[in-house]
Amino acid sequence: MFRLLLPILFGLFLEPMHQNESPSPEDLLDSAIQAIGGEHAIQTLESFKLHGMIRLPDGRPVIEIDLATAIGGKVLAVQTFIGIGQTRFGSDGKTSWEQNPSADGTQIFTLIENKVLSQKVRQLNWVEWITTLPLQLDQMEVIGETEFDQEACWVLQINAESVPKTTEKIFFSKSTNRIRGRQTIERTNEGDVMINIYFRDWNKVDDLYLFHAVVFDRNGVEVSMVFDTVKVNSVDERIFTLPDPVIALRDES
Repeated sequence: MFRLLLPILFGLFLEPMHQNESPSPEDLLDSAIQAIGGEHAIQTLESFKLHGMIRLPDGRPVIEIDLATAIGGKVLAVQTFIGIGQTRFGSDGKTSWEQNPSADGTQIFTLIENKVLSQKVRQLNWVEWITTLPLQLDQMEVIGETEFDQEACWVLQINAESVPKTTEKIFFSKSTNRIRGRQTIERTNEGDVMINIYFRDWNKVDDLYLFHAVVFDRNGVEVSMVFDTVKVNSVDERIFTLPDPVIALRDES
């Protein structure tokens, strides 16, 4: 997946950003990729894994997360709901599936579409979201400057025609060029709901520089996803082998 994106990510960005004028969307995206580690680091990225915990506003852990991905669309994710149970989803690059507990405690395996799998992965892996931003380049515009998460930022707006009731803004640090976060305004029957996502605790991971905390702020109520393990190019691809029940479902369909 990352290899397919590289021509898009780096073929677009040819002009340097000028100090005395607002940057273009291409400028911001190019600088953000360089802040992650640059073209070479992304080219050598073949697998990615993380372990972390989702915590409520009071700090209480509620979901433990294990996620591994590899080129070719391979995925395995395990979500353990503390004191409740566990769910899994994954793909060997061809067949996508999920596993959920039933009311009687047995495990139910289901085949899912690749689109559903991608949505599930993006809820956990925001690094992938960053690397796919250039796919929306023709819908982007830089609309000014502001302070976001206590840092001076450029504001890039995505005008997505496919989601007319939602606006999306991306905030790029003026000092580090990193993406500091994302803001959406959802239109509901009860009024507008503001959702801010903050990317924090940036640290070196091999040749990359990645965040280790994602904070979701919905109208002032914060839920955090904090990773204690983030590794690249260290996944044993045998973990993506399909479970026997999934193979049976695949062969029946």
